[in-house]
Amino acid sequence: MTASELALSGITVVSLEQAIAAPFCTRQLADLGARVIKIEQPGKGDDTRGWGPPFQGKESSYFMSVNRNKESLTLDFKDPDGRTILEQLIAKADVLVENFRPGTLDKLGLNAASLTARHPRLVYCSISGFGQTGPYGKKGGLDIIAQGMSGIMMMTGHPGGRPAKVGIAMNDIASGVTTLYGVLGALIGKLRHGEGQYLETSLLEAGMAWAVWEFGAYFGGGEVP
Repeated sequence: MTASELALSGITVVSLEQAIAAPFCTRQLADLGARVIKIEQPGKGDDTRGWGPPFQGKESSYFMSVNRNKESLTLDFKDPDGRTILEQLIAKADVLVENFRPGTLDKLGLNAASLTARHPRLVYCSISGFGQTGPYGKKGGLDIIAQGMSGIMMMTGHPGGRPAKVGIAMNDIASGVTTLYGVLGALIGKLRHGEGQYLETSLLEAGMAWAVWEFGAYFGGGEVP
C-alpha cells in the first residue's frame, strides 16, 4: 500500500505534544497516513529527546518509538512571529492535539473555545492528567499517579501486598488510544456534518475506562477489586 492509499492520507494534524500520551495518539494517526506536524520547544525539543539510554546515535530510542513518521518544527508560539506561523498551520489543519496542563493555552488564546470559533471544522483534542475541570483540573499528571488514583495499582501485585505499578505506562497509553478513536470518530462526523468537535480525556479517566469490569463490579455491587 502506498502512502496515498492509507486511510488518513490528506489529513493534517498539528500537535502541541510532549512525553507519551499525545505523542502515542499522533504516532498512530501518522501510521494511518496523516501528516503530523509536531511542535517542539526551540533549543531543546521535546524533553523525551534526552530520555535514555538507550540512544541510537544522538537520538533517544524512547523518542523515536512514539514519534515515527512525524514532521517536527521548533516554534516559540509565545513570540509574535512564532504565533503567526502556528496560526497559519492550524488554519490548514484538520486536527489539533494538545496535552498541556489545563489553563496553559487559555492564556495564549489557543484553547478550544478560541480556536474552534475561528476554525469550526477543526477537531480539537485535549489530554490532561485529571480532566479540564474539577478539584484536580489544574494539576499536572503523571502515569504513575493516575495508575494509583484509578485503582489500577491496587489490583496489581500479590493479594495482601503493597500496590504495584503496571510495567508499562498504561494510563498514558490508554489516554492516547482513547483520543485516537475519538479523533477517528470526529473525522467521520466531520465528513457527515461538515463541522469539527472538541474532545478531551485524561490519564485518570482513561485508566478507569480500561478497568471497565472492575468499576462495573464496584459501582454495581460495592465489590472492591
